[in-house]
Amino acid sequence: MKACPNHQETLWLDVYGELDPIKRSVWERHLETCTGCREERRRLLGLLDLVRDEMDPPLLSPKKARALSWSIKRGLREQHATMRWWKGLLGMPNRLIPALAAVSLLIVALGWFAINKVQNPSSFQNFSGLKLEEQMIVKDLDVIDNLDFLEEMDTLWKLVQVVDNRDII
Repeated sequence: MKACPNHQETLWLDVYGELDPIKRSVWERHLETCTGCREERRRLLGLLDLVRDEMDPPLLSPKKARALSWSIKRGLREQHATMRWWKGLLGMPNRLIPALAAVSLLIVALGWFAINKVQNPSSFQNFSGLKLEEQMIVKDLDVIDNLDFLEEMDTLWKLVQVVDNRDII
């Protein structure tokens, strides 16, 4: 008789002793009624016992054991430090993160615009002394100078629309 296909993961977790207590009680009730799962569990436990009896665990030199222990401890410390930092960020409401991103982009765009205007204050010229044709050329040059900015604003507008649509979903 075969084990239930929807209980395969639970079966393996039970055999390896990694099943949490809540799922364990449900699993034990299932084992009382399902002979296929009970038989598969018995066979897997027997196989694992046979493997443990036949195979010796690999030996580590003391130097390699210390290095492995040190590496694991360091990884756990780094993971713990990272988790503390993310807990504070992920504890925020889900709508706050896109709003912060949008505000950050707005600040960057306004800062970029302000820096360009401070560096090129001569872009506002008096057009009264120029002929009509020269005025049009100056306006076209101004558009060409700010073409990159217009393209970036278009990209920002598309990004804001994507972020706003993501909030709705």
